[in-house]
Amino acid sequence: MRKDGHTDVASSRKMMQTVIEDARDILNALPEDEEASLPTWWTNKLAVSSAYINSARDYLVYSGSDSVTTVTNEMPAMMAPMASQDSMTPNGNLVVGDYQTKHFDICPTAQLLYTELSNNPDLVDMAEESAILQDQIFKIEKRAIAANSATDEMVHKAEHYADMIMEIAEEMDMVDEHAYVKDTHIAKIKQLAGMDTIMEDNSNEVQLPPSYMMMQNAS
Repeated sequence: MRKDGHTDVASSRKMMQTVIEDARDILNALPEDEEASLPTWWTNKLAVSSAYINSARDYLVYSGSDSVTTVTNEMPAMMAPMASQDSMTPNGNLVVGDYQTKHFDICPTAQLLYTELSNNPDLVDMAEESAILQDQIFKIEKRAIAANSATDEMVHKAEHYADMIMEIAEEMDMVDEHAYVKDTHIAKIKQLAGMDTIMEDNSNEVQLPPSYMMMQNAS
């Protein structure tokens, strides 16, 4: 380890080799039956680990690219001092469990909800996992807004994270409280990808979720 707290390249290579070996062991140990069930706590840990690895990948892959400037611009927030569990940092981010959010500034609803959840000892562990996954969606959304477009891959990845968030929300018995994840943020990413997210009733009048309309009016 260097004195500035960052691992050097050699150490990073060793850690990544361990990650590769562990991932290979997990793949080999998974049941052949695609419909087999796995413990929820295990799948949640895997989801969070996947989100962390994906975030680290994005930083190294895109930090030198002019096409994704938001990654380098977000570094000050990623290195911001940890806030107390009952308060937000000035840029709208907060600490949930042991995790410092990086992209919650894009969603006031998430800020309010997770400020409350971070102080609930019965839910804080699940809230932390959900916050990590939401950060991934918000990061994708920021990148899409900056480029004024989104790819099918971005939509697929965001929807994958959203599905995991809603599974955690169901465990917390807070599905309705998390409706903003899909109604607002997934809808926005889909819109930027040119996908039709508008539903019509029998009178052919456009119907949109209230949280989506709030997002549209704010943009």
